[in-house]
Amino acid sequence: MKKIFILMVCFFILAASVFAGAQKEEAEVPVTLKFAGWTYDLEKVTENLARYEEWVATEADTPIPGVAVEMDDAGYGEFDTHITTTFAAGGSYDVLYSSDHWLSKWAEAGWVVPLEDHFPEVRNYIQDIAPYSVEAMTYKGKLYGLPYYTDVMYFVYNKKMLADAGIKAPPTTWDEVKEQALKLKKAGITADPMMVGLKAGSWFDEAFFALIYSEGGSLIDKNLNPVFRTDSGPVYDMIEWVKGSINDTKIIPRKVLEMTAVDVQQAFKKGDTAFAIVPGYMIREFNTPGISDVAGQADVAMMPGKSHFTDGYSRMYLMGKSALREEKVKQASWNLIEFMGGETTVDGTKAYHIARRWAIENGLGFSVLSLWNDPEVNKVFSNMGNTEVMKAQKEKAKSKEGISAPWFAEWISLVRTEVQKAIIGEEKTSSVLDTIKKQWVDLKRE
Repeated sequence: MKKIFILMVCFFILAASVFAGAQKEEAEVPVTLKFAGWTYDLEKVTENLARYEEWVATEADTPIPGVAVEMDDAGYGEFDTHITTTFAAGGSYDVLYSSDHWLSKWAEAGWVVPLEDHFPEVRNYIQDIAPYSVEAMTYKGKLYGLPYYTDVMYFVYNKKMLADAGIKAPPTTWDEVKEQALKLKKAGITADPMMVGLKAGSWFDEAFFALIYSEGGSLIDKNLNPVFRTDSGPVYDMIEWVKGSINDTKIIPRKVLEMTAVDVQQAFKKGDTAFAIVPGYMIREFNTPGISDVAGQADVAMMPGKSHFTDGYSRMYLMGKSALREEKVKQASWNLIEFMGGETTVDGTKAYHIARRWAIENGLGFSVLSLWNDPEVNKVFSNMGNTEVMKAQKEKAKSKEGISAPWFAEWISLVRTEVQKAIIGEEKTSSVLDTIKKQWVDLKRE
């Protein structure tokens, strides 16, 4: 009997040892996440991913040892094509960047999944994220991502140029922009008083919506119906204003039709123009000595117009469908998204560590409202311009209307080229608006 008891004990010890070994082996099976991003400051992205690999193994609420991230990258301009080609060929990513332009298309195709379906706690972030950004990351009522960086289009002016022309305050309406710009031209201060990037590309979209919103205009309603008039109203009026500013008063140079926001940024830094519409992160260099010829002269004003609204855009982290292949992969993917775009505890400090780093070190915009309470963030943005104006402008930012439609990316490509035709006088503005309205209706019907 004693021998049987000893054998049974030995058996249970052996079984427990095997079971524990199996658990340990399962726990130590490495997890490789496939991550896709575009080529902005890859050195910093690589550092952030390496820090994530350390953090997820030790400090995450649900630690997962042995997680490695493999990054695949492409330029921003080619990123949508790169992702589309990959998924169409049967590939996938566990976590990936996205622009607000592409979310609806990728979601409709089933390439990315709603975060809230798998991690409902993501909705806790909504109260701390600007509404325009929440809207941009939502498709069919479900939250798909967390913000990588978000920004708005700002109206920037050169204080010295205005003062030299005897102008005491920046313009508040588009009539005042015209009036002040003509005064600057007449005084010989600048031949090109205003610039806005209108080259047919993604920066055109942000500028176009900013101009439309500034006058209280609207293109597409919540039910995805076009609501703009084609013969009058804010949309018509703003296209006509730009057209007249280029062809008649010449306060905007014709070359803006070949300029992106980056080109406008460079022109403003060189002192070539007094007024510019650019995304917030580009403003950092304007007042930086050694980089800008107009350091100390740049400031931010509310977008001119009847409503002072502007365009807000979002870049985000999404979860790809392949993350669902295994529970541990799914958890590690959520951990990566939250580490990069959310609030986590790192080295004992709870904060939006990566968003904060991008803001402080690169001047990237953010939609996390509580980051304005960070002294270092405020210091960086104070050097860029009036932070009270920046905050007020963000409160008057709207996501691009219609962006939740899967056909938006196709439609906006037509808008770019058609509106350019109106601006150069190749076609009447009313005809152009008829065309883009019909295109929207046709795409929706399809």
